[in-house]
Amino acid sequence: MKYTDAKKQIEALSSECSAYTDKDIDFFIINYKNGNVASVRTNEQYSVTVWFEKCFSKLPFSNKLYMILSELAMTPPDERVEEKKYYVKVYDSGIGYLNINNFTGKMSVNNISEDNSYKTKFTDKEIEQLKQREDIPLDWNKVRFMEAN
Repeated sequence: MKYTDAKKQIEALSSECSAYTDKDIDFFIINYKNGNVASVRTNEQYSVTVWFEKCFSKLPFSNKLYMILSELAMTPPDERVEEKKYYVKVYDSGIGYLNINNFTGKMSVNNISEDNSYKTKFTDKEIEQLKQREDIPLDWNKVRFMEAN
């Protein structure tokens, strides 16, 4: 499980629930009503900590929350982080970005908006695959790669 997936699932449990990664202390922390209730170590596998067990067990979604945290903790730490993605800037313009049609696989150059029809964010592995395609006539030494958030 990725941190982003865990965060979405946790925050869907309650509008008063949030989750964040504190890289300074190596914890993924779960907060409920402005109080920390649980955490997962970011640099260890199988490490879930429940803070104040009596309070945690009274949460209406404590079992579901614990299951999410357990799944995250079982995932090896290096597999929990999303791969960085990049926009491929073909030329300087607001519409100068590589787009790949999700249905046909054809290339076009347009804006950075990604939706069901077009892919505009690419991992390093996907970029390497694009470089091998003969139907994408780009000079890969001249394009720029911009980190996508």
